[in-house]
Amino acid sequence: MTLCIGTIDMTIRTIFNSIGMLLVLVNSAIGGGAGVMLGTPGPTITEPGVSHIDHSPILGQTSSISSDEAHIEQLAVTVDGKHVDSGGTITTADDPRLVFNITSQSQLSLISLRIDGGVYRSYTPNTTSYSQSLTLELQPGSHQVVLVTKTPTDVSEYDLRIIEDSFPPTMEFSKPISVSGASLEKSYEIDRSRVRIAGTVHDRSDVTKITIRHTYRYTNAEERKSGHSQTIIRNPNESISWPVHLIPPQQTSTATNRITIMLYDKFDQIRQYEFRLDVSDEAQPEINITDVEPLYPMSEVRVEFSVKDVVGIRSVRTTRTEDSDQGRNLLLALNPTKQPITAEFTHRFELSENASPATLVAEDASGQEEVVTRKFNYSALLSPEIRINSQRTQFDTERQLRAVGTISDGKIERVRVETVAANGTVLDIQTVHDNTVVSRVTMNETLRTGTDVYPIRVRVRALDATGTEHINSTTLSQPAIQTQAETASPQSPTEQRTDQTPPQNSSRTTNGTQSVFEEISELLTPSFNSDTDSASNSSPIGLVLLIGTVAVCLFLIIRL
Repeated sequence: MTLCIGTIDMTIRTIFNSIGMLLVLVNSAIGGGAGVMLGTPGPTITEPGVSHIDHSPILGQTSSISSDEAHIEQLAVTVDGKHVDSGGTITTADDPRLVFNITSQSQLSLISLRIDGGVYRSYTPNTTSYSQSLTLELQPGSHQVVLVTKTPTDVSEYDLRIIEDSFPPTMEFSKPISVSGASLEKSYEIDRSRVRIAGTVHDRSDVTKITIRHTYRYTNAEERKSGHSQTIIRNPNESISWPVHLIPPQQTSTATNRITIMLYDKFDQIRQYEFRLDVSDEAQPEINITDVEPLYPMSEVRVEFSVKDVVGIRSVRTTRTEDSDQGRNLLLALNPTKQPITAEFTHRFELSENASPATLVAEDASGQEEVVTRKFNYSALLSPEIRINSQRTQFDTERQLRAVGTISDGKIERVRVETVAANGTVLDIQTVHDNTVVSRVTMNETLRTGTDVYPIRVRVRALDATGTEHINSTTLSQPAIQTQAETASPQSPTEQRTDQTPPQNSSRTTNGTQSVFEEISELLTPSFNSDTDSASNSSPIGLVLLIGTVAVCLFLIIRL
């Protein structure tokens, strides 16, 4: 049976090889030599030439003129004694002086000076050289100046821009002096003694210098005094900012602060601003205790604190009495020029059972006071704070856990951590710190646990410098730790065995038919992929042959 099927397959292949040859002949008859046409190159397309446009100027209908006859030999222009090239820009003060010198190989029949499009002056020298000097009466701002020269054979232009700066610079101030332009108010009231003179400078030319002068007068110990300070800023940028220390008014006297600002530009034009700054002091000073540390074993406490006042601090003192006017001065600044706006202090207070509370007193420049009273508990200051990190304090295994946390503040002499079973049995103890007095201890310890003794308590014991013990603890339930046994799974073979059972007849016939169809498709493909132009020109005889060939193929396939 197998031999019979093989013979049929070979027969089919022989038939279709013959059909393939026939299809090739049919294709040639249909295409009318399409294969030759496909191999023949198409007509060559030549890109059209690009015409070049001559951008050179056309001088009427005259013929070309040689350069030694047509051009100005020399043309020099100066403004206020400074040479300016054609196309250049220059900034001047009022009514600049313009000078020009022209030399030509041909006669200069006309010279026209134009400003902003209009004719300002005209000259008809009728010579080959000409010089002129004149003052330009211009308005402040930018002006376009053009010098037009005409010879019998040529017209040329020399253009420049003149910026007339006839005004001194101006300054637009920012807060606390919020005003723009040339005029200012006589005085401004502000609530602080440290200010910044800031603003934006405007000028048509360059600002070369700015001076800021602070003049002050005040009374100290019934004696009138005065002084001043001055700052010079050379070649400033467009924006300036400069700090000024104002003299604040005192409890029994007044003070005045006058600011004078002068702006200079490159033409020595000067703008002056002058105003008075009046300092008002309505807010009390602030006292902030930043740190309190017990000094063991001296029975003292060290206090760090800061004082702030936006106008000025006149005095700072400490006292252990109820009268805030008495005590020890840590700062006393009677001179208004020496009064700070912030100050930091460190002071020791002796502690005892009958000691009075500690009092801090701050007085500002105008006499306003801030009083802070604190009673310090020495034992409480020595007590540490125990913090157990519940997120990181967890079981490592069924028989082991890790305790993590910090012990801080106070005076710490010893720290121990232990695990305790549900029945109270201590399972393990670890010493975290011992023998020295410190202010902070970091805990990260591994401790043993038992089985079937849950919940487990993690307990931290901290001993302060006085021998007092402080305890904190947390509880852990049974750990959710599971061990997974590894199961060996057979690996898939990389090579599969091939089934040696002979294929059924139907399968082989199907495979053979499929192979035949594939060959037919390959044979028919060139025929149906012919150029569309060749197909459109096919003869009727060729179409009949093609249809007949396809019909024969289908018949043979059905018979098989």
